[in-house]
Amino acid sequence: MADMPGIKVSEKDIDQLESMLERKEYRDNEALDGLRAELERADVVAENELSDDVVRMNSTVTFEVEESGQRFHRTLYYPHQMAGKEDAISIVAPIGSALLGLEVGQTIDWRLPDGKHSHVKIIEVEHA
Repeated sequence: MADMPGIKVSEKDIDQLESMLERKEYRDNEALDGLRAELERADVVAENELSDDVVRMNSTVTFEVEESGQRFHRTLYYPHQMAGKEDAISIVAPIGSALLGLEVGQTIDWRLPDGKHSHVKIIEVEHA
């Protein structure tokens, strides 16, 4: 993908995500190659060095699809945390892995399942 914005991921999140990806049920799943690529290009920093406007695991993110103006308010979870949660996005979903590490104000080029592209802008990040 062209023009990928820089991303920052905490040491804690990277450790947990890499451990998850090594598990048997995820190890050979090609659908997770996007997440693997995101982790490889991430600037890994200590948790206390991440600013509050960076998306991390368990963050609630408000983002806007620029083409439609639609806004979404979603929380980024690990797959095992998803049960019974409303407004949740799994880190293994393509949009979940794309949001990780972005800062407020950054925009990503998002490829939709139909092959079209949209642009997703981070509006706000909240931490529990």
